[in-house]
Formats: sequence, C-alpha cells, structure tokens
Amino acid sequence: AHELSFLVLSQPAKFNAARARSLRYSIVEQLKELTQPDAVEPTEPDNVFLSHELFPGNDGAWAITPVLRHVRTSLLKATHLTARWLIICEELSHVNVSLLAHHLAKEDHKEKLFLGYPLRDREATIIHHFAFFKNPSSFLYPYVRAGVALTVPLVDHLVELIPPLVPLSDFFIDAAHEFALLIWRQGTGYPLQPRRYFCAKPAPGCAIQALFQPPARGAASAGEVTGCSRKPTSIEHIMFAVKTCHKYHWDRIPVLKHTWTRIVEHLRYFSDVSDPTIPTVVTSVPNTGTGHCAKTLAILRLIRDELRFNATLQATVRWVMLVDDDTILSPSSLVRFLSCYDPDRDLYLGERYGYNLMSTDGYNYVTGGGGIVLSVAILDALQQTCECPAPSSPDDMILAACLQRLGVRPIHSPLFHQARPSDYAPELLDPVRTVSFHKHWQVDPHQVYNRWFRQSDEHYHFTTVASGSASGPSLPTDVTDKLQPRVTDDAGERVSHRCATYQHRPVVAHMVSNRNENDSIRELRQRVDDKTSTVRRPNNPGHGDDDDDAHLRPPHQAPPPVDSSSTGVTDASQHNHILRTRWCESNELQSNGDHLLLHQQNLPETANIIKHSDL
Repeated sequence: AHELSFLVLSQPAKFNAARARSLRYSIVEQLKELTQPDAVEPTEPDNVFLSHELFPGNDGAWAITPVLRHVRTSLLKATHLTARWLIICEELSHVNVSLLAHHLAKEDHKEKLFLGYPLRDREATIIHHFAFFKNPSSFLYPYVRAGVALTVPLVDHLVELIPPLVPLSDFFIDAAHEFALLIWRQGTGYPLQPRRYFCAKPAPGCAIQALFQPPARGAASAGEVTGCSRKPTSIEHIMFAVKTCHKYHWDRIPVLKHTWTRIVEHLRYFSDVSDPTIPTVVTSVPNTGTGHCAKTLAILRLIRDELRFNATLQATVRWVMLVDDDTILSPSSLVRFLSCYDPDRDLYLGERYGYNLMSTDGYNYVTGGGGIVLSVAILDALQQTCECPAPSSPDDMILAACLQRLGVRPIHSPLFHQARPSDYAPELLDPVRTVSFHKHWQVDPHQVYNRWFRQSDEHYHFTTVASGSASGPSLPTDVTDKLQPRVTDDAGERVSHRCATYQHRPVVAHMVSNRNENDSIRELRQRVDDKTSTVRRPNNPGHGDDDDDAHLRPPHQAPPPVDSSSTGVTDASQHNHILRTRWCESNELQSNGDHLLLHQQNLPETANIIKHSDL
C-alpha cells in the first residue's frame, strides 16, 4: 500500500471539498491499518492528495494533463521514493485500498501501464470533437470516478511529451477522453487496459467503484457532512430565464410549455420580439448567429432590475437558471442540487469546460447549453464590471472571464449536460439526479424529458403542493393521474416507468395502414402536433438564435399544411387504425411497437405496427 500515491480530483467549494476530505480520510485510515497495524500512534500517510489543495491556483487541475508535471514532482519527494503507482479518482469514488494493492501487486509496475474501467462512445459525438466517427466504440477511455492507475514509468514518459505537446484543441471538455488520447498518441502510445476491479457501480470485489452519492459511513467517520445539510431550496427560489428568438417561437417554445416549465413558478422567455401568446420579454438586442453575449448580459440586467423593483420577488428568488430554448431539464433535480449550496455566497454552477488550460492565462467556464446557475447575490457586481467585446462574443466564456476577475470560479457538476443523452457513455448518466440535457437535434425532446425527468418532476410537484410548501402552477388533469410505481431492473437500479399519459398528445401511437414508406414516426407525430397546437406561428420567421453547431441542423422550414388524408392519422372514433394507449417514455431502447405488440389481439387485422427502432 505504501507504493500507491492517490490524487483525488476535487473542488474548493465547501460542499465538494467536504466530500473530497471524507474520501481522503477513508483512504488514510485504510493505509494506517495496512502499513502500521501494530502502531500505538500511527503516523499520518502523506501520499493522498486533493487537487484543489495541491494546486490551489491552477484552473486546469481537473483536466489532469496541465498538472501532470507537478504531480510527478510530488511523487519524487523524499517520502514518496517508493511510489510505483499513481491512482487518480474523484470525490465520489469509493476506494478499497487493500484490494487495490492486492490486484496491482500482480501487475508489472516497471511497464508503462494505463489501467481503468473502459468507456466507449455509442456514436461520434461533438463533446469528443467527433473523434473516431467511422467506429466510435473502438476507442476506450477511462471512467475516472471508477479509478485510473498509471505506473510511474508511464507518468515519466508523459511528462517528457508535454513540453512540445500541442493539444488537439484549445478547449478541454472531457478530461478522461482527452487524457486517453494523449497517452494513446494516435496508436503509437499506450491504450487503456481494462481491469475488472475498477467498477462503474458497487459490486463485490471492486477495488475502486464509482458512486452517485457518497457512502454515509465514510461521512460519519470523517466527522463531516457530505450530504446536503442546508435548508432545502424550493422551486420558488429559482428564476428560470429562457433565451429564445422569433425563429424558434413556434417549435421550441411549445416543447418547453409541454415539459419542464409546467412545474416552475418564476419563468421568463427573453426574445428579440414581443409575442403576447408566449409571452416574451423583449431584450432590445438584435439576434446574432452565434455568441449572444450582448443578449445574455441584457437578460441578466433585466432580471436584476425586476428583482430590485419587485419586493415579492426580491424576498423570494435566490438563484437564476439561464438556459437555451432547446435545453431539456428537471426543475426538481435542480432544486435538490442547489439545496447543497449557499445562495448568499457568490456562486456560479453548471457543467465546466476549460479554455487554453495549458497556458498561464487559461480559465474554466460553465457551458451555456446545459444551463448556467448564478446566485442572485452576484448579479450587481457582475453587471457593474462585465462588458462584451462584441455582441456575438461567446456569452458563456465572457461571463466566466468577468466572474474570474471578481474572484468567482465555476463549480462543476456532472449532472448538467451540454449535449444529448446519446452523446455520453451510459455509465456517466445519473438515472435519478441528472439536471439537464441540451439539443433537439436527431432526438425527440418530449421523449428525453419523459425518460429522464418527468416522473421526478411530477412526484416533486405533487409532494410539495400536497404538503403546502409550494403554490406552483397546477398540472393538467391528464398529468394528475395517479403516478405509476417505480420499476426496478434485476440489478435493483431505478428505471423509468415505461408508459405515462402525455399532455397535448391526442394521438400517441401511430398505426397507419397504407402509409407512405418514407414517412417517419416523428414526421407523423409532428403533423398531428401542428394540427392540434394552439401556439401562434410567425408568418415570417426572423434570424435564428443559432448556436455554435448550428450547421448540424437542417435549415429552418415551416411545416407543411396538415392533410389528414395523406397522413392516415384520423380520429379513433372514425377509424380503427389508432389505439389510444399511454405514451411510452423510453428515449432509446423501448418503442411504442413493443408495447402495442402486447395488445395485438385488440387491433384490426389491417393495422401496421411500425417500431421507430426499425425505421
């Protein structure tokens, strides 16, 4: 055990630092038992480091590569001359030091070894710069929370590479993937070698296992509270600010009104034009194709002014959640997450990206698509000191630069996501506490919401309203049906209940006879939505509130007029081609066809059941 050196990737925020110190305490106590079993007063092992303490001024510590040389220097201290392995983990890792030492003793520490739990992409993804797009699953990268082990010879080899190293990108997004690419070096380096004793979830025989919540026993042993001990945040404490524009009023806003905005209390839609049917708050800032810096600062200024002159809001609102109009989120998960932090402090939270971290002037920022959370306490200072170099400057990066000048660093949470669920390895997604996803590109946002967030939001709403602790908006009658019980798989993990009634979906399962084979399920569903939607569409859509990967989407087109005779979708009272069943929630694996096949005996013989997974 004395041949192991541990680096815990940690953050200085009070709540996160407490969890990291709890893990260090657990590792240190295990080291004492293993290396000094008979000592009356065992000495404190000094081979367990927290990154926020070891590198207090280095914003790139979480990305590993920028601090690797400094890590090696720590290993070469006199007390660490026996170090043979560098173990990297996170504040929510659980480490069994005895098992880890047992397994690593069987490995050759003189070789250049890179060991861990393997993750792989299901499809080429923007968060990995579309690497390996021909065969995304061919490249393995480690799940850092499940532990990573590197031999000292490999660390030495990497340190030699760093001075001439030119990063693949100025942006650091996924430290695990980017670090694995550095070690692999286009096939001339060393690939990740999977080992079964690094585990993505708790199981017998795991030396290091990833957790979504810290173990209670570890927290108690450390004498620290790693759970949330603060007074819980309420939905009424959060102001949700949606960035939108004229172009997306007719398609994106209805998605929001049918999903997560139904349970929020303070909601503002900020746009370039006035639309009383939504309604919108006009920013008086023309839209730009990218960046939106001027628009974002205008939004924050409008919120600050409203809070200043509205005494009721001023006494209630503690947080601002800034999101795009294609952000899909769970207000209830956000409430639970924010209950761990003090709104009276200057706080800035979300999913962290890094820019230019290999240099001395690099910095981290919260990426906008997954949502940016700011404490209201910070708004005045931010407005007084922050300016946009240009209206189209990247708002999330400029916001971070302004906050850094005020001494405020972002607090990272893996519960926020800049991309879609399919852009992440399944092991990385918390099935219960995830806060947000981003993008409507090649996904159905309703299904994403249903699969990940709906049950939690409805349960939260019913619980808070029933207890009298919230007075939020009432949900529609079809939503207030009795919630189905939670379903668990064989491993005991929570999975989403397969079907739930869905608001404003009069036709929820499409069985169409004589349909055009080129019509997809989504196209048919969209035509039904177009027919039933009550949201006014603009006659002349303006320039879009596009984002950095807008080229991935097809150009904007107005939907064609609805012709029920061409779609074959008609009222069930007139035809037997439509079954009014409950809309299936699953985003990726389950389809309506699976559910309908169970009831095939109730369908007319002429009905076609078309599973969208088969199209």
